[in-house]
Amino acid sequence: MRRSRVIWISIVGLLVIALAGWRILESAEPASQLLTGQLWQTMSPDAKVAFVWGIGSLVEYERAQASASPMGTKSFIPFLIKGLKGKSIDEVVRLVDAYYQTYPDQIQRPVMDVIFQAVVLPTLTVETEGGIAK
Repeated sequence: MRRSRVIWISIVGLLVIALAGWRILESAEPASQLLTGQLWQTMSPDAKVAFVWGIGSLVEYERAQASASPMGTKSFIPFLIKGLKGKSIDEVVRLVDAYYQTYPDQIQRPVMDVIFQAVVLPTLTVETEGGIAK
């Protein structure tokens, strides 16, 4: 009888602790989940490669699922596919590092945005209705 009472009290105690933890998490203001340059600067080269590799995996998954969506869609993946084509992971990491070194005031800018600014956008061309690139 005594053992079941201890188990019961332990279960109730765990539930109270879990509920209290949930309330603390619920009341906390959500933090940004985007990787910024501040953390990027502290990451090891292997971690940077893993991040860019993950983006590449996301691009490949989307490409396979969407059969290369037209550029007119709201997805950013087609732009990544075109902008990252032919670039090595090390090159992308080098370009992101160079961006943050050139613009230290942009350290809070998300790494994904920097990849677009420093890697993807410079490779894209604007096409007019006639198909002529500007």
